[in-house]
Amino acid sequence: MKREMKLWFGLTALAILLVASPFAADAANAYMQDARKSPEWFTRGVMYQIQLRAFTPEGTLKAAKGKLAYLKDLGVTIAYLVPVMKMDTDMDKSYWSPRQIRSGFNNPKNQYRIADYFHVDEEYGTDQDLKDFCAEAHRLGMKVLFDLVYLHCGPTAPFLKEHPEFTWWNPDGTVRKGPWRFPKLNFAEPKLREYLIGNIRYLIREYGADGFRCDVGDGIPLDFWCDAHDMMDKLTGNNAVLLCEGFTVADQYKGFDADYGWFPGMNAQSVRNSWTGREAQCPVGSKFVNHYENHDIATDARPRREKTMGSDAIEQVLVWMFTIDGVPMLFNGNEIADADEKHSMFGKTPMDWSQLEREPGKTRHAFVQRLAALRREHSVFTGLNGKEGLTWLDTTAKDAVSAFVRRNGHETVIVVQNWTRKPATCKVSFQVQKRATASYLAPDETDRNVKGSISQYPILVKDTTYSQTDGFSIGPLGYWISKVE
Repeated sequence: MKREMKLWFGLTALAILLVASPFAADAANAYMQDARKSPEWFTRGVMYQIQLRAFTPEGTLKAAKGKLAYLKDLGVTIAYLVPVMKMDTDMDKSYWSPRQIRSGFNNPKNQYRIADYFHVDEEYGTDQDLKDFCAEAHRLGMKVLFDLVYLHCGPTAPFLKEHPEFTWWNPDGTVRKGPWRFPKLNFAEPKLREYLIGNIRYLIREYGADGFRCDVGDGIPLDFWCDAHDMMDKLTGNNAVLLCEGFTVADQYKGFDADYGWFPGMNAQSVRNSWTGREAQCPVGSKFVNHYENHDIATDARPRREKTMGSDAIEQVLVWMFTIDGVPMLFNGNEIADADEKHSMFGKTPMDWSQLEREPGKTRHAFVQRLAALRREHSVFTGLNGKEGLTWLDTTAKDAVSAFVRRNGHETVIVVQNWTRKPATCKVSFQVQKRATASYLAPDETDRNVKGSISQYPILVKDTTYSQTDGFSIGPLGYWISKVE
């Protein structure tokens, strides 16, 4: 009895401790574990999202293949294609998304309303064209990501007739609508899971896909993605990746290699807090794909961010994207400052490539090339994820200036950015406050202080000077990147 009482009191005390803990239990458990390891081609990569309808005047895979050498020269290592598989052609607008209707194109073909997951839509070319695109990318040393749209499908997709159990039906025999008015797929059905995992296998074997961006990935049961990744690991020798459009605390244990990152806004505190807030929830070494525009934003945001923010502010965001922990992702045209408001994912809106020959496109292109080279030249920007590789530093102008260091055991680099349009002066502290791990079990008293002094010779700088006595003097939207020696 005494033994039972002791056990009862012990468990009760632990329960009280759990309730009293300032950290959520899920976050604590997630942060105590390591994220899955991913291939270096991904973690060291620079990604470029290709929206075929805008990327070339032709809007085809064959034409896009001809521009892969351009992307290689820009510094891109991963070409990510928006969906190119056969789209549903049903003209019943009750099964169109509101965005699709508002676009005004009157086009039933929505890239995210798939009818056939195995074959290329004739708008983009042929199955062979997709194979050729991947083969050329591989010849140039690049990888290719496809887009998987598994939350829903098109209302007249042929496989729904063959497998009605793959979705839900109304009493009158019509398909029940899910999000965006599309039929939602039924992941409680084992045959559907088998069918879709077979599709992933086919896309790797037949076309040469190196990985996948998963549309609304957090809307699909995580165990499906875990099973899919197990298959991919066996098929490719752990050399393929899954990128989640979305975020759940524990999805990078096994199911995903990275989640979509986030746009921090032009505010020093938001830049830091958005990072530290998510890092505190995630498995150690979690990875994020960082961007400021994608196919959704470029379609919906008016004016485009290029216009609302201005070229100098976009340049500051690009510095953040290429130096912060994670993988930078450019949307097609970001590198030439494209701001065409005719752009839409719902119709053919070719980008004006002459922007490459005039300002601000010419300068932007050169700047992106320089940032991509920075990641190649300094592995510290790509080597370690999470708190082991990135440490935020306090500044005396915390509302205007953010600062962090990247470390990999061989090199330490500091990045200081003024997020305002006013000059700022500040000092940066190398004393890092100790913090507890998000766990009631093991307080973390690791010394995170930065050792050394800031080099007088910046790696990359804009309108900024530094002295050991006075600290940083930074112009509007200025930045400083240098080694700590």
